[in-house]
Amino acid sequence: MARAMWGTLALRPPPRTPPEQTWLKDLPERPGARTRGKVAVFEIRGDDVYQPVREAIVRLLRRRGYTVTVTLRPVESAVEFRDMSQQTNMAVYIAGAVKGEGARQSATLHLYSGLSGHRMASVGYSGPTDKIVDEVEHKFWKSVGPAITRACTAVSKPRRQEHEPLRIDASDDDQID
Repeated sequence: MARAMWGTLALRPPPRTPPEQTWLKDLPERPGARTRGKVAVFEIRGDDVYQPVREAIVRLLRRRGYTVTVTLRPVESAVEFRDMSQQTNMAVYIAGAVKGEGARQSATLHLYSGLSGHRMASVGYSGPTDKIVDEVEHKFWKSVGPAITRACTAVSKPRRQEHEPLRIDASDDDQID
């Protein structure tokens, strides 16, 4: 008895289309619209090609009513954070890094204050990228949300402008006779 051997067709999977990237655009501030504050999310070093960790942070903050800027470049020092904050009225800056590969990845996110320029909170997650993104979506706000809210409230208050130091002329040029 002869049997026909049918080969399986080699089907190629469809090409992977990149996820939509509209979150990478800064949304214009609508005149008269109320916002809870301004937050900048810098590029996260070591994040995947499509930046899923950064995307989760940006989407979460926008859902919470914050104006999120993603086009700013990271700065080096606390003084530069303060200067940028005064120019842009930015309350919080978020930076971070993802290290490792696969299930041994770890992500560390740092929040910097716009007023002082110093680090005000840090949070870490570990596991594969999907688990890190899930934890950011479900746990990030619970751990650092109050700090972001306080920072945005502090920035919205009027600030004392930086002025040159007051100089007093104590010379003897104008002596009284």
